[in-house]
Amino acid sequence: MTDDITKHRSRMNIYHILLVLTYFPLGIYCGPHERRLLNDLMSYYSKLERPVANESDAIQLRFGLTLQQIMNVDEKNQMLATNVWLNLEWTDNNLRWNESDYGNVADIRFPPNIIWTPDILMYNSASEAFDSTFPTNVVVTSAGLCTYIPPGMFRSSCPIDITWFPFDDQSCEMKFGSWT
Repeated sequence: MTDDITKHRSRMNIYHILLVLTYFPLGIYCGPHERRLLNDLMSYYSKLERPVANESDAIQLRFGLTLQQIMNVDEKNQMLATNVWLNLEWTDNNLRWNESDYGNVADIRFPPNIIWTPDILMYNSASEAFDSTFPTNVVVTSAGLCTYIPPGMFRSSCPIDITWFPFDDQSCEMKFGSWT
């Protein structure tokens, strides 16, 4: 009797697994409108090309930073370790579409390595790896507005004056800009 119950439970477990896999298949799928949109946008796209309508135009980049946590203040080596989220926004004229032509798809996501992204780095980095961000997807709207919010762990140089310790205040700058 115990063997029959064990076999029945094993069969029920297998059926549950199959049921879950049927309703939650592995992988990520997009609909036919999004697939056609991605193919159309990327057919002549070059990430080396600046995404402006006129080559003499400058790219307007909005930059923000959200401090999540101060990880460490190293007074001896004069370094600051932080956990931050960068917030970069720009318009890519080569990634625009008419929503009604693509099943009302309003926005799509791209890995940052396949579209143009600004080369923003921390100038006063004390890290061996200048780019300390994790490459999250870039959200692109039908108007071409790109929003990129990569999280990062940054180590920056910071002059620390401990003359009035423990009643001192410290001010550390994080300098970001284009490398080119």
